[in-house]
Amino acid sequence: MEVEIYFKFILGFVLILIAAKIGGVLVERFLKQPAVIGELLAGVVISPFALGGLIFGSDPIILNFAHIPFEHLSEWGLSGDGHFSVMEVISEIAVIVLLFVAGVETDVRSFVRQARLGTLVAVGGVLLPFVFGYLMTMVFFPEAPNTAKLFMGAVLVATSIGITVRILMDMGKLHTRAGTTILVAAVIDDIIGIVVLSVVASIAQTGAVEAGHIAVVTVAGFAVWLLLLFVGVKFHRQISRFILRPFKNSEAIPIVALLVGFLISYLVTLVDLHPVVGAYVAGLMFSACAEKEEIIDKIRPIMLFLAPFFFCYLGMQVDVPAMAPVAAFAAVLVVLAVIGKIIGCYLPSKFVGRFSNNEAMIVGVGMVPRGEVGLIVAGVGMLIPGALGTDDMARELFGAAVAVSLFTTLLTPIMLKPFFRRAVKVEAKQDVKHEAGS
Repeated sequence: MEVEIYFKFILGFVLILIAAKIGGVLVERFLKQPAVIGELLAGVVISPFALGGLIFGSDPIILNFAHIPFEHLSEWGLSGDGHFSVMEVISEIAVIVLLFVAGVETDVRSFVRQARLGTLVAVGGVLLPFVFGYLMTMVFFPEAPNTAKLFMGAVLVATSIGITVRILMDMGKLHTRAGTTILVAAVIDDIIGIVVLSVVASIAQTGAVEAGHIAVVTVAGFAVWLLLLFVGVKFHRQISRFILRPFKNSEAIPIVALLVGFLISYLVTLVDLHPVVGAYVAGLMFSACAEKEEIIDKIRPIMLFLAPFFFCYLGMQVDVPAMAPVAAFAAVLVVLAVIGKIIGCYLPSKFVGRFSNNEAMIVGVGMVPRGEVGLIVAGVGMLIPGALGTDDMARELFGAAVAVSLFTTLLTPIMLKPFFRRAVKVEAKQDVKHEAGS
């Protein structure tokens, strides 16, 4: 009896979730690290390049990427590489729900207060990593075209807000001053990353910068983000009255809020922003509403169910053998990706935000993970003929980008824990002094 294709998708979905849960539990219980690390590593283990390939062989769906040919994209006015992946869609849905919940849980007024500092942190975290990525590619691949160096610089630019949010959630630090600053910076960082990617892709495709397009992307990106934030802060009572309360009797308020989040996630893509930016800002819109706690209580379990899929599926993208030929380059790139973000984000936090050394380090380290964003940038480079040099060079550079995405994500929670532990001790000492003084 042949198994219907959509039944295989169900099996693949379940197996990924099971692997993610097992990996998360093992890492939490035995290594005392956040579950996200176990979920990522579980993805590496069950990927088609490892255990998945051994067990299911050439099956294109089960523990594989299940790319479905989509031959009529251009005829329908759509862009893409001619393939459609069900698992990628599920992964995108998972991270949208994660960012929506993070937005609802955020104190929107605290978010606004940290906007200036977050912007400086984001800019600081972009400049150094880009320079490091460009220079190291020039050193290790002197024959690489200039576009390849630019793309590798862009790979190091953008922080993965999805991974950052999950790490802060796992550690219970989403609502701290440092946590809010990281979130503001990560959102702005994502917009800057889109602009950088647009510039680099334009150079790769046409040999020149299309200033008009870049200006539109920049202005539209920030305008949409600020508009949604303004609506959430100023009109939260109207949002409750006209959008949420009509569904109070049917107890569908949380679902309606989530649906609005999905809608906004799509709408922001029309100005070239990533859907997670829309999801997070949509969550912020509801964070000032009276129904905030009800939304969190009902949507958080959905997030806890889906989010591990995103991180496990991200881990499945890692082809460990493919990284071997560029191990030295990848190692240097990972180290500089970490150092660049920490220095670039530490300095404005310390000297503009007046954070303590420990808090400023939390901000710097919290901005380190590149995750899926680095893979997206490198993937765009792979799709432009010649942008990353020869085919062999392109594969090596992509392998290095994968290493940066994987190891910056794995290292971040490990590096963050000591700083958060120290912060707790400092708070405890201050409480003791305050009680003694009173």
